[in-house]
Amino acid sequence: MSMLRHLLSPFRLGDLELHTRVAMAPCTRCFCPDFLPTPQVAAYYGRRAADGVGLIISEGTVVCQRGSGYPDVPGIWNAEQVRAWQPVTHAVHEAGGHIACQLWHVGAVGHPVTTGGHLPESPSGLSPAGPVRRLRGVAGEALTYGSSEAMSEARILEVVELFGEAAGRALEAGFDAVEIHGAHGYLIDQFINLQWNHRQDEWGGSQRCRLAGEIARRVLAEAGPGRVIFRFSPATGASGKTWQRPEETLPLLLDTLWAEGLRILHASHGVFDAPCVPAALAPGWPEAEGLVPLHAATRAHWRGQLVGVGSLSPERANEALEAGAMDVAAFGRPLIANADWVSRVKMGLELRPYENRLLEVLD
Repeated sequence: MSMLRHLLSPFRLGDLELHTRVAMAPCTRCFCPDFLPTPQVAAYYGRRAADGVGLIISEGTVVCQRGSGYPDVPGIWNAEQVRAWQPVTHAVHEAGGHIACQLWHVGAVGHPVTTGGHLPESPSGLSPAGPVRRLRGVAGEALTYGSSEAMSEARILEVVELFGEAAGRALEAGFDAVEIHGAHGYLIDQFINLQWNHRQDEWGGSQRCRLAGEIARRVLAEAGPGRVIFRFSPATGASGKTWQRPEETLPLLLDTLWAEGLRILHASHGVFDAPCVPAALAPGWPEAEGLVPLHAATRAHWRGQLVGVGSLSPERANEALEAGAMDVAAFGRPLIANADWVSRVKMGLELRPYENRLLEVLD
């Protein structure tokens, strides 16, 4: 444990006093029929909290049915869902942990089967191509993406309000914090990304980060700056398109969020140290072919706290925490495969490898 003392030490993230700097990254599991978490979900998160995970960030939880893009994901838009979440948050608290609800709207990455018959909604009416992930028709056939509907300004403002209401319901359900899902090609990221956002109004162009800022402002009004995290990523995600002009977009996004009062970021990239954004964003950082890691560029522009993620080993996470590259380290697949991940790391035991078949089991 002494070799990993930064990773396994207590830390104050915003208003939360964490037992360790280990966070569970949000991992969609598709085990919530009718948008309701089950007792198995409570046991699943409770086991990880009991083992010493400091902060659990829930699987993506949709703020409305039209925001859903996958089967059996949880929701947080009505009283029944609030009641279903309460045993989950209670299990985490009983185990001494903290849990944040990740608020989610997939935007164009949806299908009428998941959205209640509505067209998926998007900034400019664009849609992904190819088969919908994790979704099959009644005969088991693959379903493909179709058309999406460009959002009116009135609908954009409705969605901002839905995020705020969802944040309030999450606190009512016993969550300690919320995370706004602004990453990986879903709705907020589609607005940020010029490849998706072709709007000529006040929600596009130089104001493409406005939706992120408006949602942050509304959610912060419900939960306060010590209980709101914003997750972002310039890399390709569910929509299949990376940010255009990241050297311009990253500072624009971070400045917008800071101005609205946000103080905790979750910078998400598949490999923590992989160079992925222009080196100009982190002057002096060792570059590779003109690129630097996302965490380096974020630290160069962000005065608040930072959660980092991306195929981290415990040793690399500890080094990054010691160096100040991030404040909390998040782990995804290793924590799916190892409910006792913290214990195994403390004792120097081998970790069970993640396998896709684990998606079929909530352990």
